[in-house]
This record gives sequence, C-alpha cells and structure tokens, in this order.
Amino acid sequence: MSKVFEDFQPMFSKLNAEWENPSSSLPSLDLPFLFHIHALNSSTLRIHLTDFHSYTWESTKSIQQLEDLRDDVGIGGSLSEFVDYLITSLKSDNVKLVLGGYVTSSRSEADHGASVAKLIAHKSKGMPLVTISLVRLMKSSDNDAMANLCLELYEAFKRNHQLVVREQESSYQLTRRLSAEKEKNESIQAQLDVALFSKNKKLRESTVSDKALPMAIPISNFNASPNFKASPVTVALGSPLNKLAEDQNPSKVSQRVVPAYRRHKARGVVLVDSDDENGN
Repeated sequence: MSKVFEDFQPMFSKLNAEWENPSSSLPSLDLPFLFHIHALNSSTLRIHLTDFHSYTWESTKSIQQLEDLRDDVGIGGSLSEFVDYLITSLKSDNVKLVLGGYVTSSRSEADHGASVAKLIAHKSKGMPLVTISLVRLMKSSDNDAMANLCLELYEAFKRNHQLVVREQESSYQLTRRLSAEKEKNESIQAQLDVALFSKNKKLRESTVSDKALPMAIPISNFNASPNFKASPVTVALGSPLNKLAEDQNPSKVSQRVVPAYRRHKARGVVLVDSDDENGN
C-alpha cells in the first residue's frame, strides 16, 4: 500500500476559479488556472494550481491523509479504489476551484487577495463530492511550484510526442506492408483472370468447332456398285469420297437385275416343223 503512486503518471488540466461568496467588491478572476497532479514519491500525492500571476495553490496528501479524506467523503472499499475514484473525478469536467477569505491589507502580499481555496470534484452527477483544501504558496515557494509544473509539462509533452512518433512509424510500416500485400494480391488476381479468360476462350472455340463439323456417316450405308469396295472408314457428308458413292448409286433404278445364277439357261433350240403344225 505504501507504493500506491509508484507508477502514477502526471495529470494536467485547465480550469477557472470562482469566488465562494461572489460580490461586486471582489475582483474578477479572469485568468485561468493550470492544474497539475503528480506523485511526489511512491506514497505521496501533490496538487498544484497556478494562474502564473497572483495565485499558486498546493495540497500534499500522504497515504494516511488520503485515508482520512476517504472517511470524510464516505466512500467504502480499499484505498486503491478510493484513489481511482479521486483521479477519475479530477479528470472529469466536474472540477472547480473555489476561492475565499479575500483581504485587502497592504502590509504584505500574503495579506492581500484570497487567503483560502478548495478543490471540489465528483465523478458524475449524484456521486460523492471530494473536497481538497489548498494552501497558498508565497514568494520563492510559488516560483518553485511554477518551475516544477513547467518542467513536468515539458516532460509529459516529450513522452507523448515520442509515443506519437512511434505510433506514426508503426502506422507507416503497416501501411507499407498493406500496400505490398495489396499489389501482390492484385498481381495474383490478374494472373488468375488471364488464365480463366484463356480457359474460357479455348472452351468456347472447342464448342464452336464441334458444332461446325458435318455429321459423319459410314460408307457401308451406301449401295455401291460391285466394282466399288468401301473401306470401313466413315466419310463426311459432302466430301469427295461421299460424292463418288452417290455417283455410283443412282437414285432411281428402272429394272432390277436378276442374278445370273437365277436365270433359266437354254439348253438347245426346239425345231418345230411347219407341216406338222398344220397337220395337227
């Protein structure tokens, strides 16, 4: 528990001050205040507020003082939970600086202006209010506080700038890789498109070629003449060989030729005497 602020990162904010009991006799608070919260050590939290002109305020809270503040606020749970609530409240827009105890003595600077101040914050509407009393710094103390605030602000800016540079470099490298992958994918897609186009083209040409070819018929279907011997190959319609088969096979046959083995053979001439015919 003694190292609750060991990894605490400084916080900066800007806010305007207001009078606790405003009146026309009080001077206006036109200058904004710069709000700085940082860990003085691993067990102490320190708050500075300054307008870099008239007022510089401070509050230092040890572990025990934070425990007392937790009891005053009325928040249960562990100290770590209360510190989280405190930091979240101070980061919110529900923070105000209230000044009071205005004096107009000319004896010293300490007797002139606001003598008391308090920081009031809450996490959100309806949540418990955290009120932190502040002490006004004078002379060299306020100068030291302002100098420390400026140095801490520069260190915070430097850290954030380095983070931004690293993020930009990482983003640049990722953009380059993404661009390279995109070009690679586009090249692969182009090759696939070319291969697909070539395949489709060959398929279309093959389909057209198959449709354009004439139908082939066997030569054996023709009634060729005895002198023509057809080979077992097929001949396409309209081909010279098919034309020859058509010439050898007339479309009309006037008389059917009787095979020689079926013809009656004359084995001699029968002589008939004319006288015998007349006698008979």
